[in-house]
Amino acid sequence: MDEDGGIGERQLEGDDVMSSSPVDSNDSDLDSLFDEPCIPTHTIAIRTAPPIPGLFVPPVFLPPELEDEIASECRRLYFEGRNVNQVMLFGRTASGADGDADDRDARMGKGLPPFLISLLHYLSDVLRHQVPDALYDILFPPWGAPPRARQAIVNLYHPGEGITPHVDLLNRFDDGIIGVSLRSGCVMTFERVAENLVCEQERCHWDVVGSRSRWDLYLPERSILILSKDARYGWTHGIPGRTHDLVESEDKGQEPRPFRRGTRLSITFRWLLPGADIVGGPDP
Repeated sequence: MDEDGGIGERQLEGDDVMSSSPVDSNDSDLDSLFDEPCIPTHTIAIRTAPPIPGLFVPPVFLPPELEDEIASECRRLYFEGRNVNQVMLFGRTASGADGDADDRDARMGKGLPPFLISLLHYLSDVLRHQVPDALYDILFPPWGAPPRARQAIVNLYHPGEGITPHVDLLNRFDDGIIGVSLRSGCVMTFERVAENLVCEQERCHWDVVGSRSRWDLYLPERSILILSKDARYGWTHGIPGRTHDLVESEDKGQEPRPFRRGTRLSITFRWLLPGADIVGGPDP
């Protein structure tokens, strides 16, 4: 999610496919100082998670003060004065088998910076009753679970940038991916992949979502996205490279609304497969 890893590449404005849904350039939500005389037409994005098994967008949002802390630290530590747009960080969880309260942070991923540990604690608390128990235990293993290697990837997206549709590397990352959007929303597309490419071991169930092969989902600022099972293995995810998104109105009876993208930070947490955290060894 939100990474290349040899699959997804940054996408610039104009690379995405247009639809036949026009946007009125005089919409009241638009800044009168926009340089563009009109907004290109795009597919209308939905606001609620599509019926893809394993995809969750809980109706909870990061507190603004937590967003401010994380965004500020990310910019200061990784992006200010540097010509980069992506940083990969790694940690390893402790089992907490001895029940020592001091291991609480280590269970989230020892080696990750404190502000990301704080984010993981928040996600652990807020998602406890938002996802199925089995998935929650994958995202946040219980006391006594074996140690695991966790990756945090921080991406900086300027307006007009996106990422090509991809499935996170199957030979490197395990099931259970969490993504957080900071400072700006965007549309993420989901497209069904060919069955014989990635669907193995009964991980995908094609009849659940019928024949529809693409969904466009709006991810608001401070929202949380979770990919597991079919959503992780059987569907690509990507972000069209553009400056505006067209999103269905909260009141379905009204016209869709255009949203202008700001500079967006995304943080993605993933589990590495056993052996995938060893640098210099053969690919698992």
